[in-house]
Amino acid sequence: MSRDASMLLPNAMNSGVNSSTAATTTCVEYYNVTVGGNSTNITVNPQGEMLGIVLTWLCAVCYIIILSLGWLGNGLVIYVVLRYAKMKTVTNMYILNLAISDVLFIVSLPFLTTTTIVKHWVFGFAMCKIYFVLFSINLFTGVFTLAVMSADRYLAVCHPIRSLKYRTPRIALFLCLCIWSVSFLVMLPVILYSTTVGHRTGSSKYTCSIQWPDGQPIPSDKAFIWYSFILGFAVPVSLIAVFYMLVVLRLRQVGPNKKSKEKKKSHRRVTRLVLSVITVYVSCWLPYWIFQVDITFRTEESEQLVKWKIVLFNVFTVMTFANSMFNPLLYAFLSDNFRKSFKKAFKCASPRDVNKSLCNENSVFPKNSTAYNRSCAATATTEERMELSTFDNGNGASQMTQATTVGNLADVTNSSDIIHAPLSETNSLRSVQDEEGYLKPPVAL
Repeated sequence: MSRDASMLLPNAMNSGVNSSTAATTTCVEYYNVTVGGNSTNITVNPQGEMLGIVLTWLCAVCYIIILSLGWLGNGLVIYVVLRYAKMKTVTNMYILNLAISDVLFIVSLPFLTTTTIVKHWVFGFAMCKIYFVLFSINLFTGVFTLAVMSADRYLAVCHPIRSLKYRTPRIALFLCLCIWSVSFLVMLPVILYSTTVGHRTGSSKYTCSIQWPDGQPIPSDKAFIWYSFILGFAVPVSLIAVFYMLVVLRLRQVGPNKKSKEKKKSHRRVTRLVLSVITVYVSCWLPYWIFQVDITFRTEESEQLVKWKIVLFNVFTVMTFANSMFNPLLYAFLSDNFRKSFKKAFKCASPRDVNKSLCNENSVFPKNSTAYNRSCAATATTEERMELSTFDNGNGASQMTQATTVGNLADVTNSSDIIHAPLSETNSLRSVQDEEGYLKPPVAL
């Protein structure tokens, strides 16, 4: 025997009660749901039936729009970051990871759209597991990536010098792989217990749902809702809030120096982009999680409430998928580099032309890339290559970082106080702090 899940994940439609039948039908259908542990028949009047048909097709149209725009937008993000050397920055590596997660999430939409229309699962047992895995990937990978992006912004703004060796594209790639590994581990229950279930004995219609084992002290379905809510939303969002409070406090401490204002403006530009992505994510997912947590507290529900919960669940599910469509739009509106890259990609411009047109608005470039060696040469004058950043410390003094040309060219980015210069295998750079608290230019050892 097994317990039918109060579906954490959207399997076409979810009534928010323990019922596999309601989970794959719409409010236009006849429901055989469990209310307070008793089997209850819920029917709809002609007006309610017409409303149900309209809502069903509205959901289907929304899914198709999200599918089309989401694939196009996130596909462009993946293309420009991988194609253009100057886009391979630390922040953009995390954005790339988020775009890949969104694409996989959107891949599940054709299954959901079809099931919304035909009102039962038609893709079989194996695809049922794949569907749940695709949804779970974004559920965990997306928010974990946002948490790491927030930590990266904190390091870039609050500890620019000490974080120098940690904020590199290679380490960002390693962290992205760790995010995928952890996400796979936390969604193992979905892989193990997702299955197809017949609507009733002898029925040829099936539901794709999670079947939990019976006999547990706490109902498994409710336990999994809390497990996923805590790991996949509450903890990551709390960490994000802490990191950004520290970032805001730090940015307010920037001194009056003109260069400091420019540095502060640059920090704010990148920070605003990341914060906007996080804000949209929370706005799209918070109603869904409130709905899911509410399920764990309710034992008895009226027929009318069940009907409204079915409608609300569809709205909240559309919002979660829409989040994956919104992200590329945010990049285009808030990042000059992404906006220029998107335009150049549509014009099939050469990578050389694209790299020349991009500015240094993000963190660190790979050492061996063309963008690393020539990033400033294309867009900056000799004077602009001298990066001067001032942050007030607790004693009112200033910590100044100067970068000069060493060898070919020192690549100083405009958003993270990070200094790079071409290094040989036997040479390295060091910064020596003098008695006045200033950092001397990097010296080759």
